[in-house]
Amino acid sequence: MTMDVSRNGVDTPATVLAARARDATYGLYRCALRAEERGGLGGAAEVSEVLASLKQTGDNIARCLPELTLWLEQRMCSGGLSGPGYDAVTRSVFETASALARAQDLTLQLGVELGTAEAASRELTG
Repeated sequence: MTMDVSRNGVDTPATVLAARARDATYGLYRCALRAEERGGLGGAAEVSEVLASLKQTGDNIARCLPELTLWLEQRMCSGGLSGPGYDAVTRSVFETASALARAQDLTLQLGVELGTAEAASRELTG
């Protein structure tokens, strides 16, 4: 699996980690897709483990999103963001921050639902 770090070719620790997360979740999708070909998943315990890891991944993403917003807002206030003009930069930062806030809410809800699924699937391992 080759790692295309980003659309813009930025190679920083953050973009490398984000690309690894993207590749890992795609790999998980491919593994689940091929589960039928290899006789299914290893069992309910494996599903439970995968769900627990996905819940933690979602929780980690939810924690990261406000930090991205804070960084953008700080850069905007310090004049560290370039764009076609102050109004356009301000609007773009506001739209990005609003979308990140909505994404955080959805990601937190996803974590709750994955936790519920993981707990229910644990009952199948007994």
